[in-house]
Amino acid sequence: MGSTLLSDLATEIVIPVCAVVGIVFSLVQWVLVSRVKLSPERTASSSTNKKNGYNDYLIEEEEGINDHNVVAKCAEIQNAISEGATSFLFTEYQYVGVFMVAFAILIFLFLGSVESFSTKSQPCTYNVHEMCKPALATAIFSTISFLLGAVTSVVSGFLGMKIATYANARTTLEARKGVGKAFITAFRSGAVMGFLLAANGLLVLYITINLFKLYYGDDWEGLFEAITGYGLGGSSMALFGRVGGGIYTKAADVGADLVGKVERNIPEDDPRNPAVIADNVGDNVGDIAGMGSDLFGSYAESSCAALVVASISSFGINHEFTAMCYPLLISSVGIIVCLITTLFATDFFDALWCSCWLPRFWRTAISASNTGGAWDNAKKYIEAGASEHARTLGPKGSEPHKAAVIGDTIGDPLKDTSGPSLNILIKLMAVESLVFAPFFATHGGLLFKIF
Repeated sequence: MGSTLLSDLATEIVIPVCAVVGIVFSLVQWVLVSRVKLSPERTASSSTNKKNGYNDYLIEEEEGINDHNVVAKCAEIQNAISEGATSFLFTEYQYVGVFMVAFAILIFLFLGSVESFSTKSQPCTYNVHEMCKPALATAIFSTISFLLGAVTSVVSGFLGMKIATYANARTTLEARKGVGKAFITAFRSGAVMGFLLAANGLLVLYITINLFKLYYGDDWEGLFEAITGYGLGGSSMALFGRVGGGIYTKAADVGADLVGKVERNIPEDDPRNPAVIADNVGDNVGDIAGMGSDLFGSYAESSCAALVVASISSFGINHEFTAMCYPLLISSVGIIVCLITTLFATDFFDALWCSCWLPRFWRTAISASNTGGAWDNAKKYIEAGASEHARTLGPKGSEPHKAAVIGDTIGDPLKDTSGPSLNILIKLMAVESLVFAPFFATHGGLLFKIF
């Protein structure tokens, strides 16, 4: 058997260190975002705020960038969105908690009944010459990993929502100073969510594997079979966050469009329309908190699936810790690589990027086209009135405009709720097949009994 490139000790150091580095980097980005103040402040010394002999504050004062009313209004809107999103998530998590406990009990009963809650070791499913831990242990540890995955998924979504609501007004204020400053603020806030999600998921999964290993020892098949509950928990919570939040935001969006545009002739995203705040709240809980849980579910599922495949493969029998944790090593290195690449500017690689990917863009364009996007474009085409044909279709409130708005309200749920729900359902079914396969195999696949 060949030797590994890393020793077990090196593996045990590399994985948690990379996860901690990712968490620290995300916190640094959060601090950088927080340096954009939501209040117009004069710097302490004009000498420290000079560039090319001019005082930046005086220039910003002359251009109206430090307008107190604008800054106060942005802070007020941000607080309203943050409060609404937090209230929605706390209410949603109450129902999610009930489901989480009920489904955890169901997992325990189903997996424990494989051998009638036996406490005796049984021959392994994929290697009958080895003895694996009893069914009761698999049920207990699978339930624990499910709960850990669910909690981590919820935390990932909540942290993503917090940084999004924290950075939205700051990005708006920075946009008055130029596209570059607005982009870097938005990019840093996105990096906070991305690195926190990946690093937290990796760290919790690694700690869980090491704790379970205290009981399972070298029983890799039983260990990683129990770990599959981690991915199942992440996807289960994503189903609530992504689809539940998507339905909420679509309800607010439809209400804002129908009442504001059609009945009251109010422009889109106008502050006079109270449904706009509800729409922004829904965007945060659905497209950010829900997306965070969804991405974590995909990340956890792919990691757990790779671990299971490694444990049941012939080369995985009696193999080293480093080989079994190879999927986690890939994720660890990925965090460091992503960290490094965020420091590179992309304008130097425009020609190389286009030459490599332009021939393949047509596939992306075809797959990205959707009914909701087409109706949304039609609606904005009529509202803009930029061409003679658009003006002939009439102003806002005309019959073609009403038809486009109705089409947009139909197409948005199709692409923002129905599509993501099917995506999550496919992943959920894949992980459930890994968790419940031993149960159905033991009971014949059709009829079963608990005891």
